[in-house]
Amino acid sequence: MKCMFRHILPFLFLTAVSAWTLGAQSIDVILKPAVYDYDSLGTSQLVCTYRYCMLQDTSARMGQGGVVLEGDSSAVRTETMLLLCGGEVSKWYSYDKFYSDSLILESMAGKDVNPQGVKIGTAIEIYKNYPAGKLTMTDRISIGNYRVEEDMPDFGWKLSDEWKEVAGYRVRKATCSFRGRDYVAWFAPDIPVSDGPWKFCGLPGLILEAYDTRNHYRYELAGMERSARPVRFPIANYIDTSLEKYYRTMRRYIENSTAFMSGMLADIDPSDIYMVKVKKDRPEGSGMTYGFQEIL
Repeated sequence: MKCMFRHILPFLFLTAVSAWTLGAQSIDVILKPAVYDYDSLGTSQLVCTYRYCMLQDTSARMGQGGVVLEGDSSAVRTETMLLLCGGEVSKWYSYDKFYSDSLILESMAGKDVNPQGVKIGTAIEIYKNYPAGKLTMTDRISIGNYRVEEDMPDFGWKLSDEWKEVAGYRVRKATCSFRGRDYVAWFAPDIPVSDGPWKFCGLPGLILEAYDTRNHYRYELAGMERSARPVRFPIANYIDTSLEKYYRTMRRYIENSTAFMSGMLADIDPSDIYMVKVKKDRPEGSGMTYGFQEIL
């Protein structure tokens, strides 16, 4: 394995899947983007683009639009997300990941593209009303594909008489408490789609903006297109788990990826590796600098 690392290290990389500590540094092993077969779940009528902002270090402070009010600029991670909605099943996923994976695959096929420096997004995907009456979330932790299925959440929204304008639409305020956080959402009654970013749903109109009151997580509509798009679910060997076990697994991986990955090296086929890089990283076992969006 060490010889393989020495052979691949000169390459640059785009997205980290697995990490091992090497002194004060870590080795990131990047697997080739998976090419899946898909199950067709239906067709959406709206394609909504959202700007997602997450505060990665809660010692800092984030404002509207992901602006850092206090602390280092690296404390905020931003990402472009897509919501395919308006049909029987909706899908929430990262456009950044879709785009970077596409460039990597084109580069591997010999096309004249340069994927280096392209922003990498989260692997989380959320499907509402799949299966019927359920919400399904998938994610990739290290080399494992995880799937969590739960009942469609009941947010217990409380409507307010407060209104404002977002992206040219008149929106109404709603609030709720959900899994450890208090949220504010602004929805557009003129867009009769009971959906929104992330897991949010259940209001009489599309949610155009949402955030928790501590401003650790924000979603803001950046664009919307009326377009029929297929909603597809990747066919993969998923590890089915509960929401609680999923977050425990994610915490173990974030806090000490060396220990998490120690038993998985033998399962990685060298032909599946795209690139490897050594980089400086925070000390292993130093703990998380933020809280998960769902505090269970």
